[in-house]
Amino acid sequence: MDEFSFLLKHPHVLGTLQGAASAACAVVDAVAPKAAAKPPRPLAKADFLHTKGTGVFNARGQRIFLRGVNAGGWLVHEEWMCPAKTPDFMTLRDTLATRFGAEKRDELLALYQDRYWQEQDFDRCAAMGATVIRLPFLYMNLTDDAGNFLPDAFKRLDWFVANCAKRGIYVILDLHGAYGSQNGQHHSGQINDGRQLFYNKENRAKTIRLWKAVASHFRGNPDVAGYDLLNEPLGPGYDKARTGKLQWDFFDELYRAIRAVDPDHIIIIEAVWIAIHLPHPLRYGWKNVIYQYHYYAWGLGEHTKAMVAFNAAALLCPKLIPRGVPILMGEFNCFGDAAAWRKTLQYSNQLRIHWTTWTYKTNCENWSVYAQHLPSADIAQGTEEEIRAIWEQVGTENATESALAGILKEYLA
Repeated sequence: MDEFSFLLKHPHVLGTLQGAASAACAVVDAVAPKAAAKPPRPLAKADFLHTKGTGVFNARGQRIFLRGVNAGGWLVHEEWMCPAKTPDFMTLRDTLATRFGAEKRDELLALYQDRYWQEQDFDRCAAMGATVIRLPFLYMNLTDDAGNFLPDAFKRLDWFVANCAKRGIYVILDLHGAYGSQNGQHHSGQINDGRQLFYNKENRAKTIRLWKAVASHFRGNPDVAGYDLLNEPLGPGYDKARTGKLQWDFFDELYRAIRAVDPDHIIIIEAVWIAIHLPHPLRYGWKNVIYQYHYYAWGLGEHTKAMVAFNAAALLCPKLIPRGVPILMGEFNCFGDAAAWRKTLQYSNQLRIHWTTWTYKTNCENWSVYAQHLPSADIAQGTEEEIRAIWEQVGTENATESALAGILKEYLA
């Protein structure tokens, strides 16, 4: 039984942890230094970030808290939250190419991406008070069908980073899908047995090459907060897997490859799922790193007290098992429960944790700042015209702002 399963089976422990979180937050409030509310606009060289102890600071010495949202379904397609009927992004790409040709496939994907995230979306995030956007991307966003880097591979990433920087918003570059997939799940871009990265020498080498290219491209860029090495790096056995030496050793390979070309940017390392599942950074000699965790209180969506207690336990775990580095809660959701959102965000801020909610926009309710209600384009059987007609509507102007937008403004201020 893992730690969270134990907590769910022992509600009195959850309550104790919630009380402990409140007490811990009171102590933190009493001693916490005042942080810079937002970096200057636009970002400049002096806004380049680094870690010091458990804090994140710019070159001026100001403490910065990275808090905002994920960019969600812009470059990463997940059937449940994007208007596309397809099991994963690889299937989407291959099916469109088979049916309409590679050129038409690329045209349709460009239409979707051009419409999905526009300049006004950056304005909306800035208006909420976001200091960071976590940007999920796949290796397939940067390479062609043969695996070669596209001539304009960084066009969309550059555009996104530059527009965030104009508004004083940092970007976390999140490799959501590596070669072969680090977890075998749909959100990695390809469904498989989860063994095709960590147990595949060629895919590991390609992923190292990818990160070296990304780090070389963004070296010295103050607009990038850091490099998020691998999203949810479970390997095989999604439900029971835990990060351990298999993943840690590969993280170290990626870390050293990046440091060879970019000695300065923060590197962000993810655990599945809690603090104990990452080593102390001294074990590998990692410096200037942030540790990241994802928390979803599955099954507690109608039980506010239980969800708050669960989240309190999740937030306290990194404090109870200290690693001496800043903590990022990179994905989490309170499933439309306003009270749970407020208490979770309160605890996060008081415990000086960095956070990005999942996610900015979805094609459903209770998961995002904006909710769309579009039909799902049938990639396998729909006509080009039908797919195009749906994807022309994916702009946020056709979405409804949720109550979460107002809640986030309270805690991003």
